[in-house]
Amino acid sequence: MNTATDSRFTVAIGVLAICLAAISPADTWAAEPVKQEKKAKQPSRTRTQALAPKAASPKFASAETAGKAQSCFGEAPMLDKLTPDEGKAGDKVTITGTNFGAAACLRSVSFGPGHPAQFQQTNDNITTTVPSGGKKGLVLLTVTTASGENSKPFLVK
Repeated sequence: MNTATDSRFTVAIGVLAICLAAISPADTWAAEPVKQEKKAKQPSRTRTQALAPKAASPKFASAETAGKAQSCFGEAPMLDKLTPDEGKAGDKVTITGTNFGAAACLRSVSFGPGHPAQFQQTNDNITTTVPSGGKKGLVLLTVTTASGENSKPFLVK
């Protein structure tokens, strides 16, 4: 057995352990009992990767007025129906569904990745136009809000 190599290996392991101890918080070394709480099952939420537009943050005079501010977070949108479910560039499409939120909370409507469309929202409807220059064929028409996104297939002719 080569003692010179073994001692270098032991020193290297010791240095590694000291470095890990120095950069790790102390509470990670102690095992804590797992706390199990009973929680009501909540519906799964859809995450979105859409970037929120930059806007000036609102200023509130008091905690009372801040508490009455509009909140954009809730349930992800649900798309019920596309009318029509096929069309060519320039055609109007009405999206019927729920959980679109306030008009300020609706982030985008797109016909496939990278093909955003102009839209108008009223209650549980969104009216949009099929964008020009997009991919032809079956695409996903996606509605994105601050709470998530949902899609339905749409045929671009």
